[in-house]
Amino acid sequence: MIRSITPADMDEVKRLHALVNDGSTIPDFLDMLCAYVVEDEKGIITIAGLEDICECVAVTDLSRSVLDRAYALKLVLNASKDISQRFGYDQIYTFSRSPKWAKRLKRTGFRPSYGEALVLDL
Repeated sequence: MIRSITPADMDEVKRLHALVNDGSTIPDFLDMLCAYVVEDEKGIITIAGLEDICECVAVTDLSRSVLDRAYALKLVLNASKDISQRFGYDQIYTFSRSPKWAKRLKRTGFRPSYGEALVLDL
């Protein structure tokens, strides 16, 4: 059976999260777009939810100087931070296929997220 999560399920969320013990924070399922529980007669099997994440997407002219691109990145990040905070987000995600660009992004404050980034095309 699948059903919507309730505040009463949060004790089970904490218990299951403690079993993983990977250092990540406990997901706030009650603040997600949608959260649900899969259970059977033995109890809860899985608790899941859909996050409303903020992703920064950019396209850059690689023929421009490194200095120009670094300056543009600084402006983009400042604007993205301001706009994201106004909409109530506390994190910005970005994905890079370039190790060199990922290294630059890390120098601006981005960090690896927990786990491997995966995508499901719908």
